[in-house]
Amino acid sequence: MRIDHVLLGSRSIEALRDRLRDEFGFGICDGSPNPDGTASWIVPMSTDQVQYLEILVTHDENLLAGSEFGRLFLDRTADGPTLLNWAALVDDIEQVAARIAATGASADLLTGESVRADGGVVPWAEAGFAASWATPERPFFLAYGDMATRQERVPVDLDTAAHDRVPTGITGLRVRTADATDYRAWMGGERPGIEIVEDPIGGIDEVQMATAEGPVTLQW
Repeated sequence: MRIDHVLLGSRSIEALRDRLRDEFGFGICDGSPNPDGTASWIVPMSTDQVQYLEILVTHDENLLAGSEFGRLFLDRTADGPTLLNWAALVDDIEQVAARIAATGASADLLTGESVRADGGVVPWAEAGFAASWATPERPFFLAYGDMATRQERVPVDLDTAAHDRVPTGITGLRVRTADATDYRAWMGGERPGIEIVEDPIGGIDEVQMATAEGPVTLQW
């Protein structure tokens, strides 16, 4: 298990785009709309692990207001940009889904394919997203069927982002959780660079990243 990506949210792209560039030297790319009413932008990283930051912004507020997912997104981003949740990459997604079900939560095991603009297809599977969305310190879990095809997109994304300071990976997170024992059970006992702080108000405190010029920490 390892950190795959972290999601940030904002009502508009401008506030996050400008802060990421001005404070950290990071650029962004993509900007594709999603069926749920958001649009996704990416902060790509120069790593074979294909880690990244995903920025969700409002694309269709009326559509967002009509779903539980969207209402929670609008609520969390009402006061400005925020850290939404994160994804962990795993080898055996079905085993993880079974573990989630054993905790009493819904595994929400989904499978699908991502199709790139150049026609490249990446099969994926996901588990635990709804629980992660409701409790953002908990990750949801991902598995990919073709890592090589994922890796092929990195050079193009880096060129598009035109970073002033190139991020080379996500090295850790600090999260707050009301119940550290419950959190460790959700993680299956694994803690891939995760610092856990017990606090009644859960969430993600910070994202630790490596860059070509040294470590940086993102906080919102």
